[in-house]
Amino acid sequence: MDLWTKQSTIEEVKNFESQLNPNSEFLNQNVSLSESIYPKVKEFEMANPLIIKRQKTNLLPVYAEYFYSKPDSILRYVSYDWENNRYGNYFDKKKDWETQSKKLTEYNAEYERIKKQLISEFGQPIEQDNQPQETKSDYGGPDYLSRNTIWESESKFMKLNMIFGASTYRIRFYYYWK
Repeated sequence: MDLWTKQSTIEEVKNFESQLNPNSEFLNQNVSLSESIYPKVKEFEMANPLIIKRQKTNLLPVYAEYFYSKPDSILRYVSYDWENNRYGNYFDKKKDWETQSKKLTEYNAEYERIKKQLISEFGQPIEQDNQPQETKSDYGGPDYLSRNTIWESESKFMKLNMIFGASTYRIRFYYYWK
C-alpha cells in the first residue's frame, strides 16, 4: 500500500503521486474539513486539497486527499478513501448504492486487508473492533454499520474507518499531525 506519511510540503506529495503513477487522475473539488475529523482545522488557513484518483487495484478505487495550509504549503491532514464514485454525481451514486449494499462481506474483507497492512507499518492499534457495529446516525438518517481502528502517538493520530449503509459505502484511512 502506497501511503505518504511524512509531514512535508505539498510539492513533495505531488512528486510522490506522480512517481506512483504518471497517469493518475488529479481532481479539482471543493472539500473542507470539520473539527470533528481534524480538531486543528481552525488553526490553519487551509487550501483546497490535492486529490488524486488512483487506478483501481482491488475491490474499490482509492482517492488520496492531501490537505495543506495555504501560506506554507505544509501537509496537515491526509485521507485515503476506498470508495466507488466518490465524486460522481448523485444519480450515478444512487444507482451504485444498491449494488454496493450487497457487498458487506467484500467490504469487511477489504477492511481487514487494509488493517493488516497498517498494523505491519504502524504497529498494534490502541483501539479496534472485530466486526461491523450498528451505528446510530448523528444526523437523523438511517442507522448504518461501521468499523473503527485507531493508532495514536505523541505526534500523530490515525484512524481506519468503514461506513456501510445510509448511502455511504466507504473505507477511509486518515491521519493528521498533532
